[in-house]
Amino acid sequence: MPANTTPIFILSPKTTGAEITAANTARDGSGALTTIFTAGSNGSRVDFVSFVSAQASPAASSAMVGRVFITDTNGANPRLVSEIALPTITASNTAIGQAQTLFYSNGLLMQAGQLLQAAISVYAGVQDKFHVITRGGDY
Repeated sequence: MPANTTPIFILSPKTTGAEITAANTARDGSGALTTIFTAGSNGSRVDFVSFVSAQASPAASSAMVGRVFITDTNGANPRLVSEIALPTITASNTAIGQAQTLFYSNGLLMQAGQLLQAAISVYAGVQDKFHVITRGGDY
């Protein structure tokens, strides 16, 4: 199905997410990356990526960096697109957990076949587990 054309809007909204439970200190796209968004057959747009602490019980999380990578149209050769600081925090029943969002003001445009992947730089235990949520859509 062709994309909407005048002006172009997303045709199918898409919110996706994944859980990250391993550290990757590499900034060059190597190491363990988790796919958080796959572009549709007519391309896609991502409006934001959120890193949300997913620890089950109160504990201090590690200070770390959340990274987002984009691949080529074959889903390979990831390149760093964004980074965000994820400072330490102790979530509890009375204090909210860590949540940081990368906003792409004009949308991060993706061609068919491209993947958006994420990593965190530290994982010392379950207190460092993160859910990464994206919002966007397919053309």
